[in-house]
Amino acid sequence: MDLKEYIGKTISGSPSEAGNWLQFKLEEFTPGNATISLIVRPEMTNPYKHIHGGMMALVIDESIGWAVLSLSSEQNYTTLNLSIDFLYAIPDGKRLWAKSHVVRAGKKIVNVECSVFDEENRILAKASSNLVSTGMKKSVADKPSS
Repeated sequence: MDLKEYIGKTISGSPSEAGNWLQFKLEEFTPGNATISLIVRPEMTNPYKHIHGGMMALVIDESIGWAVLSLSSEQNYTTLNLSIDFLYAIPDGKRLWAKSHVVRAGKKIVNVECSVFDEENRILAKASSNLVSTGMKKSVADKPSS
């Protein structure tokens, strides 16, 4: 399956139900790289009406997952750790972009970095993560939607 068919589409058929709930668009997808975007919804916010830290972690983890999915590996990976620096707030109603890049893909561990930006190209968060092979076959989204 050519995953490039998902570019510009809202992902709704992913095996990740949390990712489906985010209603993100896959903006860019090349080997080792993925960029997703979404509009922050009220149900994603903290009491100050800015994205909740846990929601930002979910956005980052999804973007990282798609960067790993872009690799030619037949293995499925799961997050081993996730380190996030929250740098700037974004209110509901605004669009953000999460850009992930595979730094190193080893036999069992994949290291990925992610940066999140707002519409004014301000960095909102940066993260790094290690993912470990589960030994299970890679799963992909079933169907994109427009």
